[in-house]
Amino acid sequence: MKKILLFVLFFITVSCSTNRKKYFDMVKGEWFIEQFYYKNEDLTLKRYSRIGFENRNNLWIIKREDGEGEFVSSDYEIFKHSDSLRLSVKNCEEKRFDGTYNMYIDTIQDTGESYIIQLILDKEDTYIQAVRSKLKYYSYGEYQESLKNKVKE
Repeated sequence: MKKILLFVLFFITVSCSTNRKKYFDMVKGEWFIEQFYYKNEDLTLKRYSRIGFENRNNLWIIKREDGEGEFVSSDYEIFKHSDSLRLSVKNCEEKRFDGTYNMYIDTIQDTGESYIIQLILDKEDTYIQAVRSKLKYYSYGEYQESLKNKVKE
């Protein structure tokens, strides 16, 4: 009986860890903010230019004031709720960003060598839309191989 219980606990732990890594891989890195609204105030051009996800639990936003860039950091967790991804932001240096956001990730353009990916974070009083480019190929060799295949077609 103990062996079965240990196996179940091990399986749950590995499964949760795998999902967290998968969710982190979707958002990791730097995103360029295209729209940023807080309580119907447009903060896009005034203050916030980029958002980034690091280490599976560290989130930062670059805030620009007086031409100087300042990092606003926070803890975060991505989880699935009712077949939707959610982002929980906690311990943010600007408390107004704390909370749980609906999270949407979509490919909005295929440029040939890369994809343009869009991230939307939405909660009751905050809306953030950001984009980034993601290369289709992991190495120059893969890119060359894809060109050869196109020529054959």
